[in-house]
Amino acid sequence: MKKSGNAGAFQVVPSQDSAANVVMRDVIGTKTDTHDGDSLAASAHTTDEHHHTGGDVFPTLAADVQVVSAGGAWALGAFKEIVPINTITDDFDIHFIEVSTASANDVFELHLFAVETLISKVRFARTTNQVRIAAKPNQTVIIPANTQIQAKLACAGGGSKTADISIQFHPY
Repeated sequence: MKKSGNAGAFQVVPSQDSAANVVMRDVIGTKTDTHDGDSLAASAHTTDEHHHTGGDVFPTLAADVQVVSAGGAWALGAFKEIVPINTITDDFDIHFIEVSTASANDVFELHLFAVETLISKVRFARTTNQVRIAAKPNQTVIIPANTQIQAKLACAGGGSKTADISIQFHPY
């Protein structure tokens, strides 16, 4: 069998998180690829980090953050800072929104923002039988370290209602 003229190209290890994507080795990646890469090795690394490192909450050992809806039905209230800039110092993704209290019986929709870019939405309700609302699943993309997280709240019934929230996140 004749050797291909570029057989040596398959023996060269790409640099960490290489974005070249020219030959198969770039797509496969290297053992040192991180979640910043887009190779198969980087995807495996991210999955491993995600499943085998602990989660966190914000705020931690402090009261939840209160978000206020606007006056009209389904009108989003003003931005409320949930996580200040430079607070979460690793890349992270958000898994759950913990709603500890809502001020009135209603259906609520919470929008989360990385700075002012919408990253996710969750909907929850408070009824006469519920005082505390459980954690709501909320999966986001990986968010860069030191990013400010903000929220806006709306409700079906209108009126300036509130919800006290915290986030459960996973650092990378």
